[in-house]
Amino acid sequence: MADGQVWLDPGRARRGGRDLGLAGAAVTARQRQAGGRIAAASAQRPWGRDDIGAAFERGYRGYEETVLRVWAGLGHRIEGLGDEVLRAVDADLRTDTASGKRLDRVTDQRR
Repeated sequence: MADGQVWLDPGRARRGGRDLGLAGAAVTARQRQAGGRIAAASAQRPWGRDDIGAAFERGYRGYEETVLRVWAGLGHRIEGLGDEVLRAVDADLRTDTASGKRLDRVTDQRR
């Protein structure tokens, strides 16, 4: 923002949106890999099956499921934000073009 005006570099904004989408995809992929390993390891109940292990299981399982679900959701949301950036850039450019055409018609009528 300079002198109260906002300037959009469409190429840079699009690259940013694509990068954001790729970052979201990377978070999701990492969640699938590491999260899958976490779930597989915990399914073996390495904390044991005695009373203490059972108590740990009751406390742990819900947290694991929540963390893995939120982690996956975060990746999808970041990816979606990248798509939203791309849509916003396109909408801004369409609006700017349409506004410019309307202004051109106004100035053409004054001549």
